[in-house]
Amino acid sequence: MSFSSEMSKVPGAIASTFVDSYPTIPEISCNDLGVPIAFVNHCGTWEGNALRIEKKGNLIDAHPVRVTIEIEGTQYVQTNTVRIGSPREVTAQYFGEFIDGKLVFPLTDEVYTLGGEKATKFSGIAWAITDNMIVYSGSRTLNGVPTHYNELITIVNANHRVRTTQLYESMEYKLVTMIDEFKVS
Repeated sequence: MSFSSEMSKVPGAIASTFVDSYPTIPEISCNDLGVPIAFVNHCGTWEGNALRIEKKGNLIDAHPVRVTIEIEGTQYVQTNTVRIGSPREVTAQYFGEFIDGKLVFPLTDEVYTLGGEKATKFSGIAWAITDNMIVYSGSRTLNGVPTHYNELITIVNANHRVRTTQLYESMEYKLVTMIDEFKVS
């Protein structure tokens, strides 16, 4: 019996999250408006902890985060609250649109980092690679330094997701962020 068929018996599990192998490139399921189901599965409010780790493996910091994701038609709104309960708590919204099955974030100066710092020149694009995994690539400028990041977001089951992000400053790898989140609504 395969792992994916075993997962289908677990309450809240999404059977295709983990498969034994990919004999072909997976098909991406979309809703009637062309929005990939992977994004629809991320709708709701997620809470967890973000760990930022520098490239030698040392923990930079850890703090609670909250993310609320809403999709209306092809419009996407994400509300991030970082550094919850600290003097550096910040809430910011990000607006995107699905174009040809990809989530596009247009250029804006309204963005905050997980460190709670205001950045400028933010834009990005995200696309589903399976019905439960999303790749996101974005860029921004922080304190005059061009910053790029690549993120893999995986739905483990209907109430649990994991995000890992690589961050580069001026094309030099700086850190990785790991976020373990659970759906609260």
